[in-house]
Parts: sequence; C-alpha cells; structure tokens
Amino acid sequence: MTLKKAELATPYLSGLLDFWISKCVAGSLPVPSAIAPADLRPWKDHIVVFEVIGDDSGDGNGGANSGPAAFVYSYYGQALATAFGHSRLGATLDDLPAEQRAILQPEYDAVRRERVPLVRVHTADFDGRTRSWERLVLPLSSDGVTIDKLLVAAYELTAVRPAHSPAPSSLPPLPIPTVPKPGVSA
Repeated sequence: MTLKKAELATPYLSGLLDFWISKCVAGSLPVPSAIAPADLRPWKDHIVVFEVIGDDSGDGNGGANSGPAAFVYSYYGQALATAFGHSRLGATLDDLPAEQRAILQPEYDAVRRERVPLVRVHTADFDGRTRSWERLVLPLSSDGVTIDKLLVAAYELTAVRPAHSPAPSSLPPLPIPTVPKPGVSA
C-alpha cells in the first residue's frame, strides 16, 4: 500500500492520519487490536467507530461475507454527540435519514473498496446554521483482508474556505464534492 499524505485543514486530523499511517505494518492496514483506547485519547471526543458487518467488498457484489454491509456505531465521541444533539451508539447507518445515508454510505463503501483513507469537507445546514466539518475516514482490518471497522473523525471548521482555496483531498483522490445538504452527522 502506497499512501500520499493529504493536505488537511485540521491539525488534529493530520495527527490522527499520521497515527494511522504509523500503525500500517508492512503495507497492511492497521489491525484494530494494535490500537489501544489510550492511543486515541487526543481524538476521543471527535471520533466514531463503526463495526462493519456483512459484505466486505464495498461494492455490494458479495465479498468474503454475503449480503450488503451494515455499519454499526460501536463508539460515538462526546463532542459529536453534543454537536448533533445525541449519540448514535448502537444504531446503524440505516437508521439515519435517507439524505444523510445517501452521502455517507458511498463514502464508507469507497473506503472499504479502495482500502485507503478518505478526507472530505462537508458544509450543510445544521438546525438553521451553516456549518462546515472536515471528516477523515480510516479503514481497519483484523485479518488483513476484510475491512471490519471504520474509524471516522470529524472536526468543525471555524471558517469556511474561500471558493478559490482547494479543499482537502482523499488518499488517493476520490472526488466527492462538497455539496450543501441537510445536516449530516458523522
């Protein structure tokens, strides 16, 4: 696996990406068991961990497991719960409103299919207030083959980037445009 470091607006996300890269051993994705909860302390309030259950291919065509993948929130950071009004711990991506799921599902499937991190800035109306969040999605694999967890971090940007300023890209570029949509939580 060859990675090119992305430009990130949020220093905390840069640090998390560096940490993730440090856990990639011999070109393999990080193993969840190699990451202690204490290792994630700097980001704990701004992360979500998904258990990925089902089809591991990310393309819906049946990978090592059968059926479409389900994403179950197994950890939901306090800052995100506060920002979005509640924790989604134990819920699934399918429990989100359709317009939110339509944004997040393709991203998570792309990360699983491409097996690389994805970075995106999302600007939307959140309860009548336009807010921008920089998000980083990181794949994890217990067996080196199946992506069985996603580590997602999100930080609110205090100032929206000027139109002429390039947005952060994924690793490698997976162009997902920033489109104002109804509020979407991590």
